[in-house]
Amino acid sequence: MSALPKITPVPASRIRENLPREHGYEPMHVDGQLPAELAGTLYRNGPALMDLFGVPYSHLFEGDGGISAVRFAAGRASGAARVLETAGLKAEREAGRPLFGFNARWTDRWPRAMRGGNGKNAANTNVIWWQGQLLALWEGGLPTEVDPETLLARGTTDLDGAVPASFSAHPHTVGDTLFNFGLRYGRHTTLDLFAWKAGSSAECISSIPLPRATMLHDFIATDRHLVFFVSPIAIRIWRALLMVGSATDLLAWRPEHGTEVIVVPLDNPGEPVRFHTDPFFQWHFSNAWEEQGQIVVDYVRYADMSSFEDLEQGLVGDAGQLHRARIDPKRKTFKTEQLWNVQCEFPRVAPGLEGAPNRYTWLACDDERPGISRFDNKTDTASTWWAEEGQFCAEPVFVRAPHPAGEGDGWALSLTYDASSHKSFVAVLDGQHPETGPIARAWFDHHIPITFHGNFAPA
Repeated sequence: MSALPKITPVPASRIRENLPREHGYEPMHVDGQLPAELAGTLYRNGPALMDLFGVPYSHLFEGDGGISAVRFAAGRASGAARVLETAGLKAEREAGRPLFGFNARWTDRWPRAMRGGNGKNAANTNVIWWQGQLLALWEGGLPTEVDPETLLARGTTDLDGAVPASFSAHPHTVGDTLFNFGLRYGRHTTLDLFAWKAGSSAECISSIPLPRATMLHDFIATDRHLVFFVSPIAIRIWRALLMVGSATDLLAWRPEHGTEVIVVPLDNPGEPVRFHTDPFFQWHFSNAWEEQGQIVVDYVRYADMSSFEDLEQGLVGDAGQLHRARIDPKRKTFKTEQLWNVQCEFPRVAPGLEGAPNRYTWLACDDERPGISRFDNKTDTASTWWAEEGQFCAEPVFVRAPHPAGEGDGWALSLTYDASSHKSFVAVLDGQHPETGPIARAWFDHHIPITFHGNFAPA
């Protein structure tokens, strides 16, 4: 397979510039016509502060989280944006200087690391609406409760004692149950598994030992199994303890370990199937389902973890390619194939289809310029809206029509930055014909710094 060009870098003016102002819900200017049936709120999360007291964060993942929200109702839109003042950020503001992470003075950060960690929950990666709660997620700690009306942080929660250490930024909902995981570091590294059934409390269903301290960003679920690809990333323990270098310096790529495939049966989560395959890395999964004794997994694959280093430089670069793996848990085999040769990331499927075969996969993609694609798994073709020059698209979130006639009946929403105006808008694409471009654009009167993930809460 020939090498693909690097994805178009997002300009530093967009990545490294703080949220210019915080506000509650305000009317938004709309170009085009918003569908009257589109009713609910799009929540997005990402690093809203790229520096603190003029000291830049060493990596995007350290930036303080901020929620942007766009509420759709009766053909109108209103938007809000707020930095999440977590306990750590509040302490820094009161001290008048950075206290945590790699932009703090070493005399501040080293003692905190020796006592057991960074000490600051950035709450900057995802935001979900579940069981009447709005939760900002960050894989290094507990969920942060957020007021859905004001977008103010209420503090962290361990979900009534279910979460001992961390709750990842990538839960997946199959049927009426939200599944997630968290990592616990110490003398040994432990993978905690969570199930949170609608109408019930969250519970830890299993804890699995891992051979080394590592980074694990995402997983995927079917109605019978949870699937993990544990890439050969090792945390440099002494660097982590001494807090020297940068966020990237804490991680090492160890391809000799291979990637471990862990398949957890939900009817017996204490007895996972484990085996190794060739080394690779993935940030995100799309979907998974089961057929004829195999587990089919769609994901975006990378050769290694160099994309983590790109993020440290403020670039969204070197995107991966959409792949499909077939796993046979009994034979412990793993086979994968590339589905599409365009660089892409942030794969999503229509709500309600996680854990079941899906025809369409929605992705942010790049081929000379950014766009939003609907990849058709039936025909192996893509329908793509290519954004205008100087526009950069975030992860697409698909919203199904109230009474959908088919899988593509609805709208894909993408928070998009426009460099010419230095403002952001939500692009609303027709799910049946995304290639025709936005049927409407709902504009903020300012830019929204990069957001990683988000979800739609129906009205």
